[in-house]
Amino acid sequence: MTKNEATKLLDLNKYTKAQIDSRIIEFYDAKIVQAKAIDPLYVKLLEDMKKFILRGGKRLRPTLMLLGYRASGGQDIDFALDAALSLEIFHNFVLIHDDVMDGDLTRYGGANITGIYNGRFKRSLEDSAARHSAESVAILAGELNEFFTFEVLTALDTNNKLILAMMSHYQRVLFETGAGQMLDVMSSLRGEINLSKIEKVNYYKTAQYTITSPLHFGVIAAGGKDKKLLKDFSAFGAELGKAFQLADDLLGVFGSSRQTGKPVGSDIREGKQTVLMYHAKKLATPLQWKAIESRLGKQNITAEDVKTVRAVLKASGAQAKVAVTAEDHLAKAFSILDTTKIDTETKALLKSFASYCVARKK
Repeated sequence: MTKNEATKLLDLNKYTKAQIDSRIIEFYDAKIVQAKAIDPLYVKLLEDMKKFILRGGKRLRPTLMLLGYRASGGQDIDFALDAALSLEIFHNFVLIHDDVMDGDLTRYGGANITGIYNGRFKRSLEDSAARHSAESVAILAGELNEFFTFEVLTALDTNNKLILAMMSHYQRVLFETGAGQMLDVMSSLRGEINLSKIEKVNYYKTAQYTITSPLHFGVIAAGGKDKKLLKDFSAFGAELGKAFQLADDLLGVFGSSRQTGKPVGSDIREGKQTVLMYHAKKLATPLQWKAIESRLGKQNITAEDVKTVRAVLKASGAQAKVAVTAEDHLAKAFSILDTTKIDTETKALLKSFASYCVARKK
């Protein structure tokens, strides 16, 4: 990725973020007005949801959607941005529920919806009751965002056939992401590190959700007639998704709280089954692996525990193995793009996006 290409991608992302954020404000402000006719508590929830979605997120999925739209010959950028608003709201729905399932109280460098309400409820309730009530509110917030996604689509100035095609896309994405989430939950409970299961989780929770879905959504928004492009984006997304997830696994263990927006050692505390842990088990000595295994899933994990796990991952060669594998998948993603018939500038931006996914620090 050249400096000029990186600048173009950054400019596109800044533009997309500004446009999406303005649409988020407009949408949630309208919902807050509606809530005022019901109850102040409901108003507060909508205000919290608005602040939360605006506080974080790099708007990468809307940016990727615009690239898919451009690649498919889409011309109406305002329409594409209106449609892309649904992507960010849908993503927020998934994140809120994901945090409930992971038991996390933070996101985007601060309290998530559960964390916000847990703090409030603890002033008058016992810890367990406060947590349960806070998670109940978070589940509600997620559900509201799920339905807001479809509300955004139905308000689009286009024909019903295209709206139904976009709705069908989300239904398929949610079904497949649900499969990845279910497998992820079960693998953590069983404590087994099965590479084929991990890769299946990574495909459905990352590759199709983070990469392929926004690109496909862009193609669909442009009319969805280029079946070859959809197929190429599926192949590209599968490879880049693998690279993205491997980079995310490394960041999840070696990154700071400021970089990840989550508590340090969150992946270790969750006992997350990752390709990184798979290679650690294969490459580490029995004593080294025991040092990691005894800390996976440990709820009261300490800074010293995190330091120990990091040291073993580095000494065993697992960290280096995952980094190299991520680069291999990135190279495969590039080779797929090289044979894809799209305009030169969009192709260059997609390559820059792919490089960012692997090299990112947050």
